[in-house]
Parts: sequence; structure tokens; C-alpha cells
Amino acid sequence: MRIAVLCLCLAAAATAQSATGSLPAPQVSNVTASGFTVSWTTSQPLNTQLHYGAGNTTASLNNWKLATSHSVTLTGLEAGVTYSVQAESSYYTNPDLISPVIPVTTAGTGGTVTPPPPPPVTTGSGIAALSVTQLSSSGFTVSWTTSQSLNSQLHYGTSALTQTQSNWKLATQHSITLSGLQSGTAYSIQAESSYYTNPDLTSAVQTVTTLGSGSGAGSGSGGTTQPPPPPPPPPPVVSGTRLFPSSAANWLYSAPTGTALNISSMTSGMRWDLNVHSQGFDYPVVTTDGTHGCTNFTDTLQYAYTDHYCVPNPPAGYWPSVGGWGANDGHLVVVDTSTGYYYDFWKLYVNSSGQPTSTNVGGLARGSLNGNGTPGHTASRITGLAGDILPGELDCATCLNHALSVIVPSSMNSNLVGTQAPAMKTDGTVRGALFREGAKIRFDPSINVSSLSASTAVKAILRALQLYGGVITDQTGGSQMAFYTDLATKPDMTGMNLIGQHLFLYY
Repeated sequence: MRIAVLCLCLAAAATAQSATGSLPAPQVSNVTASGFTVSWTTSQPLNTQLHYGAGNTTASLNNWKLATSHSVTLTGLEAGVTYSVQAESSYYTNPDLISPVIPVTTAGTGGTVTPPPPPPVTTGSGIAALSVTQLSSSGFTVSWTTSQSLNSQLHYGTSALTQTQSNWKLATQHSITLSGLQSGTAYSIQAESSYYTNPDLTSAVQTVTTLGSGSGAGSGSGGTTQPPPPPPPPPPVVSGTRLFPSSAANWLYSAPTGTALNISSMTSGMRWDLNVHSQGFDYPVVTTDGTHGCTNFTDTLQYAYTDHYCVPNPPAGYWPSVGGWGANDGHLVVVDTSTGYYYDFWKLYVNSSGQPTSTNVGGLARGSLNGNGTPGHTASRITGLAGDILPGELDCATCLNHALSVIVPSSMNSNLVGTQAPAMKTDGTVRGALFREGAKIRFDPSINVSSLSASTAVKAILRALQLYGGVITDQTGGSQMAFYTDLATKPDMTGMNLIGQHLFLYY
């Protein structure tokens, strides 16, 4: 979160002249089948960040040591794959210095820096008629061509275009084979091809019917085994359930591990708060069953990320956080209950009817409820859905059954990353500071919460902090500690000051 900074420094930090503008395209060298080196320079000492990914995946490598010469070596990549690369350098800078996005192809098929992307397609002229071949009772192949090298996506479904199969390798000849379909069933299909392009090239929707007389297992007239079911919808938020059922998300449902650091002397006088919608910096969640169409979003607004998703529309509209004090994070998570996917927004802006005023947002990440709680658009890249206090979870003292998502003051936030949760990055910059994104706080587990003079809602929070802890995911320019919620207004917060009086920290 970015709000005007109120300094509460625990460690001295060096100062640097503020930088604005952009970086030139970085230099690429040492290209192999498994990696390459990216280098660039800045006119003043700044940090080193490299964002990269293939297809819809994104990752970052960071070096927070200030320098004018920057170099990052990527390893463990796939051979013959084109990766998008973007350099970034900053120091308390908004906006940061960022380079253009450049493509780099690893060796394996002659890996070299690929030429600049083709000119963007500026009209929705579409794709010519699709060719359907190899039709069987369980699938078929769809082919099409484009005049320039683009990716391949095929959207399909029995009643709506609810599923997608993609190939992110650039080509002019495109072919997608679908398998595991129901026999004797009509499928709607639509091809799509793009490359940093808005609008994309799309074909007309066509219908293809698989061979056979109907679905069902067995032999005879085309009967086939049913395809596997989609991921389960999110479970209801009631005591004892897990929104993220996979063992990969156990960090969200288990106590901190390792050596505890008693930080009560430093936090006992701090203010504790809940980020609710009436204040504007909440993390709202809306759900959809996937039957209301979808909206194509990109996220090149702020950092030139290159994600592109058709987000299933919530039936009552998009309602992100609305900010305050001149700042607006525009956070929102859309959960598709029909697929188990969530879509985590940052800087989404809507009108008074909850309709997006632009489909180009600051950040957009898609994740699965069967995953580990990443990716997302807190500063740690953990989704706001993991650890969000949801409606109903403060209604009883035992209703809150997961770790909480914690926001700390930026002046107390280290440039290091904790290991209690799958944090992918940090926006902390204060060397030697107390907190780290990815670390956990914990309310003293020896205290009997039921005997404390606190409201029911606060007892639920204290109990959850004892059993599961609170994961540091983000920072604020204010001096308070806070928790992300999907609550409209604050409940009775009597006793919230007790948190800082009995608090441990685990890195």
C-alpha cells in the first residue's frame, strides 16, 4: 500500500536522490539453453530488479544493494522458450525506473535475443474460418493461420466458452488438439491469437459436434469415459473449513515455526486496526459461478506486466477497495466457484455501477484455490484472499481459522524476505528493520484468550494469531499495524491493544 510516509525508523537508511523516468532496453549476454544474463546501468546508485516470465507466468529476481551497474543471471530455464524480460531500478521511487519489455529466447533452437515484437494489431479484424480435423468421439483438432507470429489460444465449452487451451509459442500456423471430450456432444469453439495486443485477434464462434450418440463410458457408438471434473468450488467460510485445501497452503493453517523473537517492548504502544471497506484499504472478495460472461483484462497500466485474462464477471459487478488520503490500491479478488480459480486485481477502477472504467489495470494475477496462496497482489505476491478476514469470521470467538494477512509500517519494514509463507518479493527497504514480508507474528500462546477483557471479534483475532499467526504481506506509510479484511465496517474492537503487548515474531 502506498500512503504518505510517516517515519518511525528503527534503523538508519542511506538516502539517495529521487529518480524518475525510464530505463533503456537492457543488454542480454551469455544466452544458453537454460538461462542468460541481463545487464543495465543507472546514473545513480539504485537497486536491481529483473521481472521475467514465459506465457502467463511471472517471477522476479532482486538485489537490494545500491549500485550503478546492474546484472542478473537467470538459470534453470527451459530450452528454446521465449521469455519476456523487464529491468527495474529504484530507491524510494514512485514511479520506478523501468525498461521496455524485451523477448529473449533460450538456446535449443538457436537461442538468441529475438527481434522486437511485431507492430500491434490495432483493429479487431479477426481470424479467418477455422479448420477442424481429426474429429473423433473424444476430441478434434482446430487449426488457423495469422499474418504475423502470435500465440495460440482455443476457448471452448458445451454451453459457453468456459475452458481454454493455450500455446504461448509465437507462430503463424496455429493448431490446438482437444481430447477427453464427451461423445455426441456439441462444443462451441473460438480461436484467439495475440502478442501484447489489445484488442486480440479472435475468430467467430463455431460449433463442432463430437462423434457418437451421447456421453457415457463403454464401447459401441462412440461412448467414452467422462473427462475429470473441474477443480472444486471454494468451500463455505465456516468454522473448521479450509479455503485453500492443498497441503501446499499448510502455512496458512499452522503455527509459526523456528525461534521466536519477543517484540512486545517495541509493539506494545502501537495502534492496531482492521482495514475495512469504509476506510478504503480493504481487500474485497466477490464470487461468480462463471455464467455471466467474462471481461478481457490486461495489466500494463503500471509496470507493463503482460498478463491477459478473461475474468468471469461477478453478477453484481466489480467492487474494489476505493482508497483514501489521495491513494487507491484498487484491490479486488474475483473467485470463480465453477473452476476454483481466483483473479487478484491491483489498481482496478470502476464507476458507480461497479463496472470497470478501464480494462487495463495495475496488476492482475490468476491462481487456484488448490495452490499455495500465490500469486497475488499484496507486496509479497501472496494473494489478498489468503489471510483475508471474511464476513462471518468474527461472529464467534472460534470462527476465524487461518493465519491473518498483516500490514506493517513501511518505516519498520526490512528489505529482507521471511520464510514462514511463500512470499515471492518484498517492497520493504529499511535495512535492519524489525519486520519482513513473509515472516509471521504470533500472539503469546500461553495466554488464555477467553479470560481477556476483549470483544468477541477481538478474541477471534487473538485466538487465530495464537494458532496460526499473522503473515506480513504488505506495508503502509502510516504508523499502525493492520489486518486485511473483506468487511464493510469495523466490529467492536475492544481489546485490540492487547495484541502488541504479548507479541512474538518468527522469521
